[in-house]
Amino acid sequence: MLDENAVAKAHAVYTPFTLSIYDVLVHGLSNRFAWRCPTRRLIALYRDNLSSHHLEAGVGTGFLLDRAGTARLSRLVLLDANRNCLDRAGRRLARFKPELHQVNLLAPLTPDLAPVNSVGLTYVLHCLPGRMSEKLKAIDHLRPLMSKGATLFGATILGRGIAPNRAASALLDLYNAKGVFNNREDDMAALSDGLRQRFDEVAIAEEGCVALFRAT
Repeated sequence: MLDENAVAKAHAVYTPFTLSIYDVLVHGLSNRFAWRCPTRRLIALYRDNLSSHHLEAGVGTGFLLDRAGTARLSRLVLLDANRNCLDRAGRRLARFKPELHQVNLLAPLTPDLAPVNSVGLTYVLHCLPGRMSEKLKAIDHLRPLMSKGATLFGATILGRGIAPNRAASALLDLYNAKGVFNNREDDMAALSDGLRQRFDEVAIAEEGCVALFRAT
């Protein structure tokens, strides 16, 4: 059963104030010193996999698309449960004339959208409540929006089977206690198995505490 309260708790932290410091905290500090997956790896993932018709599920501040977006990005769809994230990312990516939709990825999606050729799902799964098998329902809801041969790519912070340093351990404890993260049981095997059940081709790699994935 979908836990609406847990979903709301996970994204309630993204207020206009926290979004104003998000890039510094996450992309400037946490990725490098705690998660040990430098932001440049995420930008490279985007540059390698962005198509001209792209959908971003869980938009944050739009930082990665801003850094990786190219002239070939002719259509951009942004989905997020948090209106603050949509508004901030929408302003930042205004040059791409994005379509904004406020949705819960764990519920069936109702927007009537033409299929896209790539979907980004970065730093979303570790926030969603439930076990990995339940989190991956978000992908099931996104798949009808993907054209034949489309690519899903992204990253998630793991909570199990990793060797966190002190900074990562402290952040994992804090964020899970507050309900911002729900990733204590998330590991590479569950993510890999779930993706392989859904896609023909899957590439997945671990860097620090982060799993980076690509599936077609």
